[in-house]
Amino acid sequence: MLNMVVVIGSLAKPMQVRSLPSGLSLASFDLMVPRADQSADTVPVALFDTPEHVPEWAAGQSVLAIGRVRRRFFRVAGSTQSRTEVVADKVLALSHKESVCLALAAARSALAGIVDDLNSAG
Repeated sequence: MLNMVVVIGSLAKPMQVRSLPSGLSLASFDLMVPRADQSADTVPVALFDTPEHVPEWAAGQSVLAIGRVRRRFFRVAGSTQSRTEVVADKVLALSHKESVCLALAAARSALAGIVDDLNSAG
C-alpha cells in the first residue's frame, strides 16, 4: 500500500540544514498549515539530500511537500521520546507553478491507481 502525504503550507521559520555523518544533508523545517477556523497546524518536515536552492527560502515562503509520515524514537537525558514528521521526497515553492502542477498530477495518478485497485478487489 502506498504511504503518501501531501502538505501545502508556509515556512514557520527558515530551514535548518546540517550535514550528516553519512555525507547527506538534512533540512528540517516546520510548515504552518491553515485551518478553516483561522488557526494553523504545525507540521514538521525533514528533507534529505537537500537541493542547494532550498535553504535560501525564508519564513513565510509557501511550499508543497510530498512524502511519507514517519515516527521516530530517540533518547534524550535517559528517556525515550518520539517525533512524528513528514519525510519529504519532494519540496517545491508554490511560485514554481509548473513543477507544483506536475508533482500534484503524479500524486493524483498514484492515488487513482489505489482507487482502481480497491475497486477491482471487489
